Amino acid sequence: MYKWIPLNSPADLAELEKLISPEYGPTRVAKKLANGISSAVKAVLVEPGYIDKDYRSTYYNFYSKKGQRYRPDCVRLHFFDETVTFDETMLKLSCADRLIDHYFGYMVLRPTGIATIGRTVLSPDIRSGASGFIITTDHKVHLLGHKLVINGFPSMDQHIDISVCAHVACWSVLRHYSERFNIYREFLMHDITLMAHEFDPGGIVPAKGLQMEHAERVFQEAGTFPVHIARDNRPGDLSFYRQLSAYVESGFPLFAAMHTLGHAVTVVGYEWRPAVNTGIPGMRYSWDEVQSLAVVDDNYLPYLSIPVKKGGTPYSAEDIDAFIVSLPEKVFYPADAIDRLAPALFKLGSVVGLPPEDQTIIRYFITTGSAFRRFVREKESEFDPKLLAKIMILPFAQFVWIVEFATEAQWAIGQIEARAVIDATASIREIMPLWLFHSRTSALVSDRQRVGNDLAGLGALKLSDMGHMGFSRMVRNLRPTQTK
Repeated sequence: MYKWIPLNSPADLAELEKLISPEYGPTRVAKKLANGISSAVKAVLVEPGYIDKDYRSTYYNFYSKKGQRYRPDCVRLHFFDETVTFDETMLKLSCADRLIDHYFGYMVLRPTGIATIGRTVLSPDIRSGASGFIITTDHKVHLLGHKLVINGFPSMDQHIDISVCAHVACWSVLRHYSERFNIYREFLMHDITLMAHEFDPGGIVPAKGLQMEHAERVFQEAGTFPVHIARDNRPGDLSFYRQLSAYVESGFPLFAAMHTLGHAVTVVGYEWRPAVNTGIPGMRYSWDEVQSLAVVDDNYLPYLSIPVKKGGTPYSAEDIDAFIVSLPEKVFYPADAIDRLAPALFKLGSVVGLPPEDQTIIRYFITTGSAFRRFVREKESEFDPKLLAKIMILPFAQFVWIVEFATEAQWAIGQIEARAVIDATASIREIMPLWLFHSRTSALVSDRQRVGNDLAGLGALKLSDMGHMGFSRMVRNLRPTQTK
């Protein structure tokens, strides 16, 4: 039977031990939840006999073949706020308004005895310690006749015997893609263990770990176009981290490896440090303003915050030494090319009107041409009508890079001085693959219809000063009212 657990304090989660049999690991799960979710969660609904497709994929192909007997069904936990009540006799959830607005997600428990947390999607708003910006998408949930939606990022524990942390990191990225983009199919956990190899290794071989090339193979088999980026350990070279933050800002979750720790996680978000006007000269990048990353780690509840610098947590961003970004087909101009191009755009500063190079913070990310037009339309008061009209008719490629330039004072209030739109389908050998480069008063425009016309094809446009220009948020901003 469904059971309802009101939560007046984290200690009430111990009730799970009375309602759920030991093979689902309720004691460990209760402790993990008590340490990881905020006080916004006021009730848990226990759903028995749940058929989970990810667990079933491993059950039929692995657990059912073992000498020890495993159950084929799972338990699913659902999380709600204080406005929701449950009638156990009628099996009815009640709420004064839309139930969907008071639902915080679910957690599947597998009957495997160890590492029992299966497919989980929780709202970042209830994760203790989570803050900043998180990559999420909507996940549909059917519960007692209700169709609910939870906005989050998928996670689970590694199985230990058939999957390890790297398998889970691959799975979480691909499950996000299949929910977010309809061109990608769904892959279950057992699929991931097979995709990493050219042949079915059988037995427990998948649990011996994955190399970066195995993870690349998984993403290739899934129909994405993975780019593997390794850290260059030259002193002071931060281009690796600038690329990492740019892809995350673009909404791409990253398979991240920490070879010295023998561990893999998924990077799904970031938080900027509080903006302070230091007055110290020198060109900076948005990465220099990041104070922490949000990761999905199979040892913790999702959205674990890790600092940029070492200290205070099991690891930091400095421990990440390689990552894989799974790109769509039509992105040919990578982040490292943008990292080299962005400072070169100061050569056009006198035409467009850039701040002094040693007083500028540079931010770059990738988006679609249609998303950029939608942003412009939503912020049309910030654009000269002539520029807005040009943006609406320029034949953008499907994907474009956005490069934004701001002074320290502008960054502190979420404004920019200038913006460049770069063709993400350009060749890395092109000199200046610009669609558009504009400030509040001037613009350079190119329709890129003729090959080999990099600079000659740029047309100048004088603009009326429309006031400030704000930068855009590409990934989900947490609601601070929920994170306690």
